[in-house]
Amino acid sequence: MNDGAITFSFDCEGKWGMTDIPTDWDVSLTQDSLFTTYEFILETLNKNDISATFAFVGAFTESREVFLEEILPNLPAKNYSDWLDYSMHRIMDKEEEGWFMPELLKIVKDYKTHEIATHGYTHIPFNMLDINGAKIELELISRWAERNGIECSTMVYPRNIIRHYDLLKDYGILGYRDIPDNISSHRIPKLIKTLIEEILVFKKSQQIEESDPFRIPGGTFINWRHGIRKYIPLSVSLFKYKSMINDSRVKKGLAHFWLHPHNFITSPSTKDLFRKLCEEVSRQTKESKLVVKKQNDFLY
Repeated sequence: MNDGAITFSFDCEGKWGMTDIPTDWDVSLTQDSLFTTYEFILETLNKNDISATFAFVGAFTESREVFLEEILPNLPAKNYSDWLDYSMHRIMDKEEEGWFMPELLKIVKDYKTHEIATHGYTHIPFNMLDINGAKIELELISRWAERNGIECSTMVYPRNIIRHYDLLKDYGILGYRDIPDNISSHRIPKLIKTLIEEILVFKKSQQIEESDPFRIPGGTFINWRHGIRKYIPLSVSLFKYKSMINDSRVKKGLAHFWLHPHNFITSPSTKDLFRKLCEEVSRQTKESKLVVKKQNDFLY
């Protein structure tokens, strides 16, 4: 790259992201709270002249009727029964809040400045799929993109579990977000690892390397100020992100920031962090050789 780059990507999944794991906070993911949150994200990005990648779970953007009548009957039980068991019980009980929101896809598309990528069709992790199951999921993604008039060329893997990437190009997907740039040691307890990740403030950018399909460095998760993470001062997180941005400028690397839109619902103070980060990105791109890129901008 000639200049350092900054990328924002969002894993847009509603309740589909936790379909196998009951949580005590997903009751807050309502139609109203999700719509308001997406409006906040889009308005904040627009105010700071930032284009981003919104990776949607396909099922999340369907109507309940379309999913139940046209999609579900054609999903092979062999591949999907375990993954969908919990969510289908809830959906069949007429629960709709947080499961089906086609209006979110529409408002993102209406801005005409953001990339629509895929986060899977059902959010099933690809390590749960054999090669035939992966082809079924990718075909569902391809048909979803065609129905919605989307040129879907990059992917964010569900749960960041990367498998079957050799199949992507057959379905028009030319690149994917790599696993996050986190501590990889399995000897450190998850809770401690989370804290260490957040206080390592001299975070570096990542270098772009050619690959086929294109592997976009996974960057860092914007601190979801929830649980133990909420004890990290906002100023510490912001210093870390500034360090990534400055390193990107100097080394012509990529500072990639990502999170789930619903993280703003379960931790409203994360909005303040996101707002300040976007303001910093806006300032730096105006004052130095830094560019904002969507995931699909790296393909061409």
